[in-house]
Amino acid sequence: MNDKNVSKKMEQSYDIHQLKQELKELRELKDILDKTSIIIILDEQGRIIYVNDLFCVTAQYSREELIGKTLQVVNSGHHSKEFFKQHWHEISRGNIWKGDIKNKKKDGTYYWVRSTIIPFLNKKGKPYKYIAIQTDITKEKELEEELKQCNKKYELISEYIEHLVALVDEQGKFYYISPTFNKLLHDDLKHLEHQNLFDLVHTDDLDRIKKEMQRLLKNGKFTTKQEFRLLHSEGNYIDVEAKFKIIHDEDNARRPFILLVMSDISVRKKVEQNIYHLVYYDSITNLPNCSYFMKELRSYVRDIQLTKEKFAIFCIDLDHFKWINDEQGHDVGDMVIANAANNIKEALREQDVAARMSSDEFMVLVKSIKNQEEAIAIVKAIIENFRKPLYLNGKEYVITCSVGVVFYPEHGKTPEELIKNADYALSEVKQKSKNNYMIFDKQFENVSLERRIIENTMRKGLKEHQFFLEYQPKFNIQNNQLVGVEALVRWNHPDLGEIPPAKFISLAEETGLIVSLGEWIIRESCKQGKEWQDKGFGSFIVAVNVSMRQLESPDFVQKVEQILNETGFDPKLLEFELTESVLADLSSIIPVLKRLRELGIHISVDDFGTGYSSLSYIKHLPVDTLKVDASFIKDIHNNEESKAIFKAIVNIADTIGLKVIAEGIEMEAHVDALLNGGCTIGQGFFYSRPLKKEEFEEFIQSSGFMSSK
Repeated sequence: MNDKNVSKKMEQSYDIHQLKQELKELRELKDILDKTSIIIILDEQGRIIYVNDLFCVTAQYSREELIGKTLQVVNSGHHSKEFFKQHWHEISRGNIWKGDIKNKKKDGTYYWVRSTIIPFLNKKGKPYKYIAIQTDITKEKELEEELKQCNKKYELISEYIEHLVALVDEQGKFYYISPTFNKLLHDDLKHLEHQNLFDLVHTDDLDRIKKEMQRLLKNGKFTTKQEFRLLHSEGNYIDVEAKFKIIHDEDNARRPFILLVMSDISVRKKVEQNIYHLVYYDSITNLPNCSYFMKELRSYVRDIQLTKEKFAIFCIDLDHFKWINDEQGHDVGDMVIANAANNIKEALREQDVAARMSSDEFMVLVKSIKNQEEAIAIVKAIIENFRKPLYLNGKEYVITCSVGVVFYPEHGKTPEELIKNADYALSEVKQKSKNNYMIFDKQFENVSLERRIIENTMRKGLKEHQFFLEYQPKFNIQNNQLVGVEALVRWNHPDLGEIPPAKFISLAEETGLIVSLGEWIIRESCKQGKEWQDKGFGSFIVAVNVSMRQLESPDFVQKVEQILNETGFDPKLLEFELTESVLADLSSIIPVLKRLRELGIHISVDDFGTGYSSLSYIKHLPVDTLKVDASFIKDIHNNEESKAIFKAIVNIADTIGLKVIAEGIEMEAHVDALLNGGCTIGQGFFYSRPLKKEEFEEFIQSSGFMSSK
């Protein structure tokens, strides 16, 4: 291996280490935030779906008394309906709202919070949940009330004695600096007294602060609150929130001073930035995600309506990525995705925007182009970058890409139309040649004859019973008792032989056949589970994978209920595993999942831990179990970081009352490490590969494994 290859390998290893380090830092930030701030998460209707301990302690309510309620539970009656109407109007439009709110505790006493409410947006730019970060400012408010009874100047200063307090004139000259300047800025007070406020304010914030001070002085009674950056003695800047107020000199009424009361909000800013990054950026590539891209595209289309500016959109998909991910594992898959992002970014100009839309799909907004040739040159550069060999774990890979191209306004005038047509163009190039690009043509909207033939083959396969199920056992790894099986679909084509799921599941989802195929899988799984019960094998859980297409089907719940009635299978022994596609639109699937759970069906999340969004969505889904992805298990016996990550997942699951299953157990060392990490349920080739019905029965009987139920 040459030096260049070694260097690339080292860079990729560093990227993985960096990702894990970022995860550790996020956990640390969460701990800091939980100790210093009240955290509340609301669903799109404003119902509470998560609170941290500090909120429960402050409001004197238990978590059970708060979950499912609105914030009306702590409403003090102090604020008008218009006040709440205004801030809900802001956040429902996708804007961040900040303000002070007076709340009421369970015992009837009152407390004040300084609140920041951040909306989380879906692909359509609509909020589907909100996070409120609050700081208890009751003492500040109480002190503020006392000021009305005391000497204005000195009481105002003493009110905020724990903050940075300064008295300046309109030129920024200091007349008073509180001792806290020394504590927070690590600067000598005597040195600061000879400086000017304007020398400490960041240059990017300076004009705004000067203008606000002039408005304050001109208005006379006007007060304002501003955020800006203040110079630290070490040369860096800290974020502060400052309240400005006019103070008149008792000896010279015409000579006003400005009182600044500043608090350090650096930690809050860092947390807000990390939350923003989690919401809008992909952790593997550090590219914007789908939500960010759609927001940027909609804004850009609005801005250029009058300029007649032209632009292009590229829809990029990696060729044969699923094979890499399945055969080589998620670690290699993640490195391929990170490398793909670099290939794309290297070919773009500074003003262009690239985003990771899903597993192996990227989207690029190529802004302000003179002609189509300019955009096509960028497409060719991207494709050429992908043709360079990629060396991972001592192996050489060439991962090519296919690109669908659309131009504005020729191929659409709305973001949705442009993306739909770019996807049409991508589908066409994927079917024809791959490793190439194609510009959208109206005829792409017509379904090709080849695609129809494949669809018909699958439809025929369902009718002729070409599909069958295999079952992979799940065990309590403490006592080797059988706790369940996962049903896995297989296709035995009469001419082509056994076709692996990787080659037909995605097509079934794209064409909608997954609905009828999925219904068959659920029915067969329930029939088989009931048959095993009747044979005396015990009452263990049968797990079935469910896709977004199935959950979107309007009669899905009714079909499931019908199958349970027909087969006589106990719904408490049926489990649905959510695939990655389900996480595209949580707001639409949560009601469906709740109805399924009302029937008694268990819900689990497959491949947990592989995406940045896992921690953000899991708290709000009505689920029972997390299946930790095999990529965390394969080296858990000798990798301390994998152990730490797995244990963190187990701790999170314990905290919110979820079970944990480890998949991909391949050796006894894995079992020992999992037991030490607090996990008791697992599956993998160490115990058994997926088995046909007869093989499973023979395996259970010959091995002496019995159901734990």
